[in-house]
Amino acid sequence: MKIAIISLGCAKNFADMEGVLANISRFELASEEDADVILLNTCGFLKAARDEVFQNIKRLRGKKVVILGCLTGKFKESDFAKYKQIFGVVSGANYGKIEDVLRRVIRGEKVYMVSPEPSKFEHTAGKILLMPSRTYAYVKIAEGCNNFCSYCLIPYLRGRYRSRPINEIVEEVRELVSCGIKEVVLVAQDCGFYGVDLYGEKRLAQLLERLCEIKGDFWIRVLYVYPERIDDELLSAMTKGGKICKYLDVPLQHGDRAILKAMKRPSDIENVYEKICKIRKAVPGITLRTSLIVGFPGENVEAFKNLMKFVRKIDFDHVGVFEYSREKGTPAYELKGQIGKTEKRLRKEQVMLLQQGISRRRNEALVGAEVKVLIESDGVGRSERFAPEVDGEIHISGRAKVGEFAMVKIIGAGEYDLEGEL
Repeated sequence: MKIAIISLGCAKNFADMEGVLANISRFELASEEDADVILLNTCGFLKAARDEVFQNIKRLRGKKVVILGCLTGKFKESDFAKYKQIFGVVSGANYGKIEDVLRRVIRGEKVYMVSPEPSKFEHTAGKILLMPSRTYAYVKIAEGCNNFCSYCLIPYLRGRYRSRPINEIVEEVRELVSCGIKEVVLVAQDCGFYGVDLYGEKRLAQLLERLCEIKGDFWIRVLYVYPERIDDELLSAMTKGGKICKYLDVPLQHGDRAILKAMKRPSDIENVYEKICKIRKAVPGITLRTSLIVGFPGENVEAFKNLMKFVRKIDFDHVGVFEYSREKGTPAYELKGQIGKTEKRLRKEQVMLLQQGISRRRNEALVGAEVKVLIESDGVGRSERFAPEVDGEIHISGRAKVGEFAMVKIIGAGEYDLEGEL
């Protein structure tokens, strides 16, 4: 069968799609025009993401589309009549049956297979790399979330947190490394909570130790670890592993105590500062990234000033800034003091402008240093300082083999990217 893939949303969604393909015994990736079926992997985190889903559905009139991902729970069997191009809706609990679904769809059947989110992580048959030319791969270590932040739909879309067994993760990573992958990126909604539901305690540090035992020259990168989950055991594992990137993505969301409380996030700002100092002391030279939300309901002028002050003080290497999106079904939807679109955009621009100066200064401090770089294409690579797709790159003079590591001397710096020579 010929299959076309459209995967929307985050890296976790992309990892899901690669797992879905492993459940199909024989298939050929094709263009949308030539495909028998188009798999549309949906994201429902924000309104903009949902709009993108329906734009794609509209665009795919006359095709046979199977809906996967976050939004499957929002579709009903009656939607088959509304969207003639939709032939299947399959939720994550049923990905193991995807081959049967596709064969039925090709015959012209309409298949609705949506089940409640399971209580345990669904076993996967492996992974088919959608982009084998890449030097990195995403590995999902857990599904769902227990945080229930007031602005977020994920617990309602993806269910409660459920960890993937360590042995299954180790086996997938071992296979990826044997295929030539040079960077393994561990993803979950909250990597720091890994293991609590399955083993009765946090096991991210133990997972990292097991992965470091795999033979081969490769990096391990951890994304999305909330500050309250970062402890001495994790920091120790990061320094001892040898293969673990000195890099953490620590979602902080805001810098004002009242706004954080309304977000249902830990609101002790001083505790956050102490944790950041502890991280930097325990892992010298670590690169820190965070994400922030501007325009949350009730973010008055004073609260925004506190956020700007926070950005200056935390002095992170990379910061992603998002405008608050009002989502029905979340507690924040009903909050008073909603901020207008124009004001949210202006505040985002102010934070990003401030962060550009910080990022440039931190990048310039690397000029003259020699760093290990993963060569991703001709003249372009990344050090452990840069996560794929979200951070900068190093533009390199001199020829190096794509897909291998090389030592590079940094000779220039900008807000986002670096320049280097072999």
